[in-house]
Amino acid sequence: MKKVIRQSGGRRSVRSILLTALTLGACSTIMTTGVLFAVASPASAAQATQLAFTTQPPTTTVAGATLASFEVLIEDGTNAPATTDLTDSITISSSCALGGTTVATASGGTATFNALVIDTGTSCTLTATDTSTTLSKATSTSVTVRPSTANKVSFTTQPPTTANESAALATFKVSVEDSFGNVVTTGTGATDDVAITSSCTLGGTRTATAVAGVATFSALAVDDTGACTLTAKDSSRNLTAATSTSVSVSVGSAGKLAFTTQPSKTGNAGSALATFRVSVEDASDNVIATGTGATDVVTITSSCTLGGTVSATAVAGVAAFDALAIDSARACTLTATDTSRSLTVATSTAVTVSPDTATKLDFTTEPPATASVGAVLSSFQVSVEDAYGNVVTSGNGAKDTLTITSTCALGGTATASAVAGVATFTSLSLNSAGTCTLTATNSSRVLTVATSSVIDSRSAQGALNVTSLTGTFGKSLTLKTSGGTGAGAVTFSVTNGTATGCSVSGSSLTASSLGTCIVIATKAASATNQAASSPATTVRFSVAVPKATHVIGAAWVGRTVTVKIVGSHFYGRPRIVSNAAGVRALVLRDSGRLLTVRVTVNAGAKTGVHTFTVILAKGKRTSVKFNLR
Repeated sequence: MKKVIRQSGGRRSVRSILLTALTLGACSTIMTTGVLFAVASPASAAQATQLAFTTQPPTTTVAGATLASFEVLIEDGTNAPATTDLTDSITISSSCALGGTTVATASGGTATFNALVIDTGTSCTLTATDTSTTLSKATSTSVTVRPSTANKVSFTTQPPTTANESAALATFKVSVEDSFGNVVTTGTGATDDVAITSSCTLGGTRTATAVAGVATFSALAVDDTGACTLTAKDSSRNLTAATSTSVSVSVGSAGKLAFTTQPSKTGNAGSALATFRVSVEDASDNVIATGTGATDVVTITSSCTLGGTVSATAVAGVAAFDALAIDSARACTLTATDTSRSLTVATSTAVTVSPDTATKLDFTTEPPATASVGAVLSSFQVSVEDAYGNVVTSGNGAKDTLTITSTCALGGTATASAVAGVATFTSLSLNSAGTCTLTATNSSRVLTVATSSVIDSRSAQGALNVTSLTGTFGKSLTLKTSGGTGAGAVTFSVTNGTATGCSVSGSSLTASSLGTCIVIATKAASATNQAASSPATTVRFSVAVPKATHVIGAAWVGRTVTVKIVGSHFYGRPRIVSNAAGVRALVLRDSGRLLTVRVTVNAGAKTGVHTFTVILAKGKRTSVKFNLR
């Protein structure tokens, strides 16, 4: 069937006429201004297949601002305008967050968008989708989105869900953002100061300056236990604050001890200190109130002498010491050690300890061990002390008068006044010979007396020397001395030098090998003389020189006979050689003075007087003549 379309009234464009014809049936005839158009049916040539952005969105925009108007065209497969689906519904989507009007109905195949907004994103593309029919989608060119005005702060990286009390939290971040959640990377707000607050007690670094809109916190700690949230506020301008997720804060594991209550700064020797406490703590100074470490045993030590109770069991992580005393009068520190597990020890502040009441005397510097009758003794000192051995440097007793008495006759000055608790005696002498002790007595008050070590006032002996300096190996050496004074007995002691097995019995010295022994002689004290010892003296044991004097018996040509070599200092089964050819000699027995020798002479040996050479260890040798018949 054909239809003829005639123009009547007004002028129409060829495009509009063609579009009219295409909406009529399979075939139409169009008459316009005397021209007849015959239009065949388009079949599928203008069928809608795809979408296209004929007007692209702008290349840049501000978050939340309406984009400049853009259009999406419904096209056929040749990228020409389609002739079907001309009023479809077109929707815009994106990986970025969109706002405003995202849907438009096409008119004549074109959908216009003039109220679409991009709320979040940095570089965004738009996707056009025909929601009325299945057409190929279209993707726009990229739109760069700039943040809007700074409006709020936000935790872009949350703090950890769990933490130890007072320990730095894992790093978290707070961003300065616009109202749509875009980080303000430049301009106003990008370098603001951000502060963290909380209903919990905070420690560490609580403020940070944003860099490109992001403030990083890496040294903030929570000093309370329990559930805590953090609040971030912009300190540079009035922006909406942000609240973090909850952080569950607990005490860490036991790691150290600490004096949570220090001992008193002063004390008296032997008296219990005021109560002090030592806590078992984690690395962040939190007391371990429960669990491992909460009931540990803590022990106190010191370079000073301690008394009383030095150990205590912690209760809820705290060990209390209420009966510990320091016996030493000086500045002392205490060291707390966990004896239940290996924890870092703690050291207290110093305690200045004063002496207790004066109770006794003591020779703090002893008189000399030996002295000459009538000669002034070397200076010695006697102290006024408390029961713990501390010198009473002030107060009662510090200036008392002390007197020296003795079993021996004394001369010189036997009294002295203490200065800061110490009396010095510089001009006392012993006027009788013997073994003496001194007794110190307090003349000002009744205190326990002190007795000195023994002073020997007998005369010194003359120099004592060991005179036996060499011995023969294999024989004992009788040790002798010279010098010394008095009737005291002489004894000897010995140690190995280069020889081994050096020993002495009475005055008899022996050694198990060649070499030296070190000998000291001691002459005992007598009623008039002190004991005396010789210098350490080297005694050498060496091999004696052998001596062969004559041969008993003769050797015979072609026979084996036994002869005897007479002499001295034979030892160790020596070898024997002869200067005569064909003569062999072997020692059968050695008595030190007599060698029994078997001699074998070959037939044809030359008779006459020949020589035997006796060779001992270490190359010692001796020769003797013998007859060969």
